[in-house]
Amino acid sequence: MATLSLNPRIFRALLPAVATLLLTSLALVTFTAYSHDVVPSFQDLKDLIKPDSSSDRRPPRYKPIPAWVPPPVKDPFPLLSNSFDAKPPSIPSYNIPRPNLHKEYNLTAAPPLFIGFTRQWPMLLQCVVSYITAGWPASQIYVVENTGVHFYNKAGKLSLQNPFYLNHTTLNRLGVQVITTPVLLTFSQLQNFFLDVAYQRGYEYYMYSHQDVVVFSFEDGADDLERGEGDRPPELYDDDPKDKDRMLNPPSAKDPGYKTLYENCLAELRYVLDRGERWAFRWFQYDYLTLVNREAVDAVGGWDVMIPYYTSDCDMNSRLAMDGWTVRHRRAGWVNDVSSVMEDLGVFYRDPKVGRPKFVDPNPLSPEEEERRAEERERKEEEEAAKKAEEEQKIKEEEEQKAREEETPGHATERRKARRDGKEEEMPSDPLEYFRILNKVGVEMGLYKYRDAGVRNTWHKSQRGGQGEPFYYDSEGFDAGFTEQIAAGRRIFAEKWGHRGCNLIGDTALNLEDQWRVEHDWEQPEEKGE
Repeated sequence: MATLSLNPRIFRALLPAVATLLLTSLALVTFTAYSHDVVPSFQDLKDLIKPDSSSDRRPPRYKPIPAWVPPPVKDPFPLLSNSFDAKPPSIPSYNIPRPNLHKEYNLTAAPPLFIGFTRQWPMLLQCVVSYITAGWPASQIYVVENTGVHFYNKAGKLSLQNPFYLNHTTLNRLGVQVITTPVLLTFSQLQNFFLDVAYQRGYEYYMYSHQDVVVFSFEDGADDLERGEGDRPPELYDDDPKDKDRMLNPPSAKDPGYKTLYENCLAELRYVLDRGERWAFRWFQYDYLTLVNREAVDAVGGWDVMIPYYTSDCDMNSRLAMDGWTVRHRRAGWVNDVSSVMEDLGVFYRDPKVGRPKFVDPNPLSPEEEERRAEERERKEEEEAAKKAEEEQKIKEEEEQKAREEETPGHATERRKARRDGKEEEMPSDPLEYFRILNKVGVEMGLYKYRDAGVRNTWHKSQRGGQGEPFYYDSEGFDAGFTEQIAAGRRIFAEKWGHRGCNLIGDTALNLEDQWRVEHDWEQPEEKGE
């Protein structure tokens, strides 16, 4: 009897088809057997997503409508925002930067200035204008738009009351460049973005600034104005006898050797390079304005993106110190940490027609809350005054005696008379005299920011519109999420280092290799001596 044989090549060719047929049959049998017990039917899915009016679903409980809503913000530079072809005014002649100024300090490239922006356009615009009028080349300023709205600001699709609004046209008129991040970044991610731009464009050194600052050059030389909590004295080099005079007694705009804020930053970069120091940051009023050595940030692995906002600086500064890089407070100009905005930014150009500089709070407290806080401050001041009553009384008597000796009939000046009569004081046409007034108002803005606990960053919520616009996000919700991320970052920092305080160098003996390897020091029992 003949046997049936199959050609091996034909068998191999048919094998995948046979296997597929068997698996399909098995799956069909399994689905048929268990479809009613395990796999939900289409009707089951339909019923699952259909609203059930008879269910006990909880209705949403909405938060109460705020009793106080801040007034809408205004564009603080009407000259540029209200005209199609407007150009910014001229800056004071002594602050006009010389071309290729960096080459005078033997620097191969001018370090760019990155100003990160997420929300509150008036604050950003004020910051940019103050840098330009202080002598910073507009072409060296890069506003990094970190709004998360992609191209919609450039397309003009957001309105002024939207917290993430940014006017590309105005910045272009000022000569400033804009870089847009692909997505919304945290502070640490944004810092690494600065680093990436520096990589791509070949910058060994760069600078970054917060947007809530107002800056000035030393136009009137040194001054003794009290700048409050935001002021940090420079750390001098004891081995250089000229350093103290350079930092604390700079020439004014009318004296030989005057340098703008920008030129002083270039000079500081040249100075630290010539010293051969292993340096990372040079701070000009903490990190409100910072000179960065890319090599140092690179050496410690950049900013820790697991710590999104606050304490990220504590982490970075500590790692730099552990790795032997120096961080130092220096002084190149006046950098005021502010929470308010000038009514008209034309004052920075020393335009007498604009009138006297006045600032407004973009997100003022309610009148009732402001009054309550004012009463509380007054109560504390009275308590402090009571402790020093005898000393102050003595000083007062001495001052009154001195005033009586100097006073003559009709001594009141025209300025005091104008103030009593409520008349607006005319602004001087001389830019340097104008600066003296402007500088004092800038100091007042800084003191206003630190006037009371809990009001330093209320400007974050000054714009509350934009409903229905592209990538709209509720202003209150954004701030609430931001606050939660801050708290999370602080917890992550503590877990990373086993320590809750910012001063790792002074409080602990930790080193770079100890990251994420140590237990909580706040849970360890205190060692008792014998």
